[in-house]
Amino acid sequence: MIYSEAIDYIRNIERGGSDYGIERMRELLDLLGSPDEKLKFVHVAGTNGKGSVCAYLTSILKDSGYKVGTYNSPSVFRYNERWSIGGEILRDELVAKYLTEVREVIEQESATRKFCPTAFEIETAVAMLAFLEQGCDIAVLETGLGGRWDATNAIRKKELAVITPIGLDHCALLGNTLHDIASEKAAIIKDVAVTCEQCEEVMHEIFHPYHIINGQRVDVKADVKLCHSARLISHDVNGQKFEYGGRAYEISMLGEHQLQNASIAICAVEELRKKGWNIPEYALANGLKDMVWHARLEVVKNAQTKFNIDVPQGKTLVFDGAHNPHGATALAKAIKDYFGGMSVHLVVGMLADKDVDGVIELLAPLATRVTTVTPPSPRALDKDKLKEKIVPYVDCDSCDTIRGAVQNALDKDCDVAVLCGSLTLFGALS
Repeated sequence: MIYSEAIDYIRNIERGGSDYGIERMRELLDLLGSPDEKLKFVHVAGTNGKGSVCAYLTSILKDSGYKVGTYNSPSVFRYNERWSIGGEILRDELVAKYLTEVREVIEQESATRKFCPTAFEIETAVAMLAFLEQGCDIAVLETGLGGRWDATNAIRKKELAVITPIGLDHCALLGNTLHDIASEKAAIIKDVAVTCEQCEEVMHEIFHPYHIINGQRVDVKADVKLCHSARLISHDVNGQKFEYGGRAYEISMLGEHQLQNASIAICAVEELRKKGWNIPEYALANGLKDMVWHARLEVVKNAQTKFNIDVPQGKTLVFDGAHNPHGATALAKAIKDYFGGMSVHLVVGMLADKDVDGVIELLAPLATRVTTVTPPSPRALDKDKLKEKIVPYVDCDSCDTIRGAVQNALDKDCDVAVLCGSLTLFGALS
């Protein structure tokens, strides 16, 4: 397949939906020669902050001289972003090559029996093939959904598991309580894990993870490390300085939650060092400072060149993919911290299966005006239905295009325009 054919192939598979479980994923990997058995992994699960922690670790390990494979989802601007090698997204021809290899194996197996891996399982297999063939020293994997039955949890060997902050999300699949959700996410833990301080019911599950083997519960004896709290030194729209473990660090990412994400990454580095990974202090500091993670409280630079959006002088454009109350809480606090007293125009688009009311309740009162849009997703909530939910809080209109909504917001009498509500929004701008 060439790249366009590969994309059509995976999009067609996506229409079949998802069917969770790791048995089929393990079988697919074994049919491909078990590429994961020859790789080393840091495995990251949680509700919020997974992508940021993965990005910090990728940047730090890269600056330490290691060739790092990183697997994230969803993409923000371009499909290929879900795989990167050494911080560079996987090239079109390699995406096509590995998708072709996986498809051929599936078709061979399907000739004698029903064998239908999901799109995410296929993409996970692509990650394993790419990381092995491209000679990665270590791979950083982000779970797609949950942990216990997530395709990424089919890997057998892990250097380290990382659990980021856990909140209520994907309740229909993971459970309606923090206890249930934490139990599913903590199931990625094999032996050594890193996390941050969380509520008691979440911490209990992280410190007492278990696996399901042949239908039986098997408790895991886990060595779980808690990261310290970071102390903020200073911050502005260009980044933050903070102290952790007696040392000062800088990050370009905004928001108090990013201090926690960076702290988790530092703690993960400490554990990797114990396992023999050579991560110098300068690489840790530079990796934290250099990390860029798009659409996470991102103050957009060069918007005209990148997105054909004109940001008038003196105004600020912010992208944030907050899509649940936990993320919206972080965004709301950042708006108050960085843009308090300024007029803020929110451009919001959300998926219908999210806690829309919870997000709106947190964000709408902070805005002087809101424009709703419809994300480019089959799961999208229509812009006019979203508008109905926002009107009781603040003046609200809707717009047919995402770029048009952002430009209109910037052209009006506001100081800051924030595009938020779902990571699916940003691909429409590229």
